[in-house]
Amino acid sequence: MNYYGYMPITTDPVLLNLDGCKDWGGLHQRIRKAFGFPDYYGENWDAMWDCLTDVFLQPVQRHIVVEGFDAMPQGLRAYAAPMQEIFSDLQEKYPWVSVTYR
Repeated sequence: MNYYGYMPITTDPVLLNLDGCKDWGGLHQRIRKAFGFPDYYGENWDAMWDCLTDVFLQPVQRHIVVEGFDAMPQGLRAYAAPMQEIFSDLQEKYPWVSVTYR
């Protein structure tokens, strides 16, 4: 695997499944896999923003579906609150991206 390479997203919608996620490390691994982030992804919210803006830079209509956010433990949901802000900011910056929670 290329340390600097992004894996292309081949599905639409892009599914971020958080069912059964119990800790922040697992959360970031799921984020990395869902969006094809490179190995150097720093597993923090600033790194997530930086990588997402690279992934969705091109004006291609994309939909992100986040499943299981509300099923995560309360402490993990509190930790992950910035993720929701990041998705909101992403939609604002790139109007061709939409996000749904289920």
